[in-house]
Amino acid sequence: MTIAGGGHYVQTGKRWHIPIGAGFNATPQDWPSIGSVVEYLSQHRQHQFSQPRTREEGLPNYVVVPNSLGKIQTHSVLLQRPGEYGGWLGRGYDPITTSVDKKDAKDNPYYRTCSDEELTFQIDGLISQDAMTLDRLGGRQSLLAQFDQKLRQRDAQKSLTAYDRFQQRALSLVASEKTRKAMDLRQEPDNVRDRYGRHLFGQSTLMARRLVEAGVRYVTVHWDAPDGYGWDSHLNSKDVGDHLMPGFDQTFSALLIDLEERGLLDETLVVCLGEMGRTPLANANWGRDHWSTLFPALVAGAGVRGGIVLGQSDKDAAYALTPPYKPEDFAATIYHALGIDPEIRLPDGQGRPVGLVEDGKPILELFG
Repeated sequence: MTIAGGGHYVQTGKRWHIPIGAGFNATPQDWPSIGSVVEYLSQHRQHQFSQPRTREEGLPNYVVVPNSLGKIQTHSVLLQRPGEYGGWLGRGYDPITTSVDKKDAKDNPYYRTCSDEELTFQIDGLISQDAMTLDRLGGRQSLLAQFDQKLRQRDAQKSLTAYDRFQQRALSLVASEKTRKAMDLRQEPDNVRDRYGRHLFGQSTLMARRLVEAGVRYVTVHWDAPDGYGWDSHLNSKDVGDHLMPGFDQTFSALLIDLEERGLLDETLVVCLGEMGRTPLANANWGRDHWSTLFPALVAGAGVRGGIVLGQSDKDAAYALTPPYKPEDFAATIYHALGIDPEIRLPDGQGRPVGLVEDGKPILELFG
């Protein structure tokens, strides 16, 4: 399982169609992410979700924070890691993605305190919220309408349809004062922000809670590797001990406590996992390499039984002793928690009905 393929697999429940070594970027033929399916069903009003919520006007159903995966990684070309997009459903079902940049090529905002000036959470592809007045927004829409009309006259109607849908979602989000406030972390008390951690992962997770509370149905928070290496531990485990574990423990526990205190935990499924595990045996410096045979996931809320461990491995955490669960099962479980039939069929680019989850069953043992 490559890094790119692994990310696609766990976010869609489908193995990536690109063979190992043949690519690292998303393609239009990718499987749609679970969030994109939620967006599709919401837009088409084809589904009554298990937890109906009062939503602020203009909010999307699927948001990715703080950046698209790979955007701030140091690399020779811009990376757009597969797994979080609409794929063959169409770009109209891509997530609304925020943007928070790093200071320079060597900076890692996940490892340090971030200032409010950095944490703008702008909508990726649009200018800053402070600069976007309603008059400018209206002018931009008018120019886009003129431009799109010309392109449509050149038989571009079909390709523009999905893009227009995505564009209107982004513009509606920026135009709504209520939703702009939902994306302003300065509305949160300092003690709450401190509890989550002032690093990028902590503040992004707090942003996710604000979005969920406002009514967004599906939010993905990425802990990216700005240096292209930070989340790995091939040479040693220094970053694991100094940043990854302390930062994650602080933020994850803060999120669960916060959701419970606000009465949101029972209706919010919280899922945390990476795209693969690490080799059970470490080298002399405690460096560990990729290991896709076995890796864990943390799941809470939405009726999940707390304080249990489901599944058993050998003493080295190398292989499963009990029947292992697959990413297909995990995707089916998330759909189940959302009240979506995992066996639902949606039209692909040619209009053919395609089953979302193949060879996967919900892990019902998780729920009490």
